[in-house]
Parts: sequence; C-alpha cells; structure tokens
Amino acid sequence: MAGNDIAAHIRSCPLCQRGVVRLSEALIAGPTLTCDQCRARLPAYYEATRPEHPLADLSDWEVAGVARHLALCTSSCREEYEELMLLAELEERDEIIESDEVIDP
Repeated sequence: MAGNDIAAHIRSCPLCQRGVVRLSEALIAGPTLTCDQCRARLPAYYEATRPEHPLADLSDWEVAGVARHLALCTSSCREEYEELMLLAELEERDEIIESDEVIDP
C-alpha cells in the first residue's frame, strides 16, 4: 500500500483515526525491520492486506512494521513488493504463462 493510500485510509477509517497517534508513537519507539526481515514477510503482508479476502493473518504490529519499512526503505524492498503484487494479480487473473508452455516468436 503506497503512502497516499495509507493516508487516505486513515482519513476515512474511524478506527484508524482513533489509534493513529498511539500507533505512530509505538512505531517510532519500536524496533525497525531489516531489509531481510521485511522481504521474508512480503508474501504474508500481501496476503494479509488484500481488502477483498485476506488469506494470511499478521498481527497489527507486523503489518505496521512492514508498511513502515516499505515507506522508509532506500533499498529495493518497495520494488520487490510491487513486483510481488504484479505477479500475484496476474496469477489471480490466470494470466501467468507456465514454464512448460512454449511461446513461438
């Protein structure tokens, strides 16, 4: 979820509006994820944040920790997450070509 999406959600969600200050303080004071830790959580984070049907169960702390890392990371974590989202969306639409399928040029 991009920073603008997060901000829009917080503005529209009464539950988030009530907890945003407390969550912000806790996140700032808490430990941050390393890139390796973040990358290891990306598949579960993607599945847990699907609005239509979340398939994984991450704690609020885990979701917030990954979101924070993706927002602040200067490495390639955001790019890797965007690639994961694209692949997952292609798979959901059954648009991924299997490796045993041959494409003639």
